[in-house]
Amino acid sequence: MVRAGALGDVLLLRRAVAALHRAHHRVHLVAPSVPGRVLLGPGLVEASRFTPLDGPPVAAWLGDGSGAGGLAADLRADVVLACTRSGDLLTRLGELAPRVFELAPSPPPGTEASRWYAEPVRALGGDPTPDPPVIEFTAPEREAARELVQRLPDRFLAVHPGSGSAIKNWPPHRFAALVGAHAPGERWLLVSGPADEESVAPLAAVPGAVLARGLPVRALGALLAHAGLYVGNDSGVTHLAAAAGAPVVALFGPTDAKTWGPVGPRVEVVSSPDGIMESLDLASVEEAIERLRSKAAKQK
Repeated sequence: MVRAGALGDVLLLRRAVAALHRAHHRVHLVAPSVPGRVLLGPGLVEASRFTPLDGPPVAAWLGDGSGAGGLAADLRADVVLACTRSGDLLTRLGELAPRVFELAPSPPPGTEASRWYAEPVRALGGDPTPDPPVIEFTAPEREAARELVQRLPDRFLAVHPGSGSAIKNWPPHRFAALVGAHAPGERWLLVSGPADEESVAPLAAVPGAVLARGLPVRALGALLAHAGLYVGNDSGVTHLAAAAGAPVVALFGPTDAKTWGPVGPRVEVVSSPDGIMESLDLASVEEAIERLRSKAAKQK
C-alpha cells in the first residue's frame, strides 16, 4: 500500500489495512517517514512492514533507478494499492506487482475518505464495511507517554489548537474559554506540533497547561488514549486521538468534514456555518461535547 501525505492522510488508511488483514493479506506500507510510522505496530489496523517513501533508497529508485534490484526485491508484492497521481511512481510500481490498483488521493465530493481508500479491498476478498478498531500501542510506547500521564488527572482534557494551516485553526481565546469551562483548577494537556508555536503560545499561559511537544507520534497516541475529552482542529493530531480511541470533538472550517473527518469509536464533528473558523462559536462546540457525552452514557 503506497500513500504520500501527512499524518491524517495515513491514518485514514486504517479501514483498508484492517480489511486486508481480515482477508489474510500481509500489508507493507510505503509512506513518508514521520506519518508512515504511525501504522507500524502489532494491531489489526497496522502494517507489518514499513518503507519510507521519502527515504534515500526509494528516492534513488524513483530517480535514476540506482539500487533498484535490492529495493524492488524488498517491495515486491502480489498487489499494490497506490494512492497517488504520480505517473512515474505508478510506472515503477507496475514493475513490482502483477496488479496495481490506482486510487486518486482525493475522493470524489461527498465520499468519506476512509471508505474510498478501502473500496479496492473488495476485489481482494476483503470487507471494508466494519469500522476499524483503535490502534494497539506497544509497552515501550505506553512507557514513553507515562511521565506526562502521571502529571495529569484521570480522564484529562486535551486540546490541540494547531493544524497544517492557520485558516483551519479555531481562535486561541475560544480554546482558552473551553479549558476554563472544562478543566477549572486542574491540569490539562496542551499538544504542540512542530509548526504550532503561534497557536500554542497564548494557551501555554492558561493555568494548568501541561505541554506535550516532540513526542514520537505513536507515544503521543498512547498519551491521547488516556484523555477523557479531546478537542482539536482538522489536523493529524485529531485523527490520531480518534484512532487511539479518545472521545474526540473535531472542529472543521474550510475543509469538508464528511470527506476528511477523523475515524474512531467516539468522534463528534462540528463545522463552521460558513467555513471560517472564527464563525464557529463556543456554544456549538459545547453542544458537540454534550452529544458526545450523551452517546457515551447511552452505551454504558
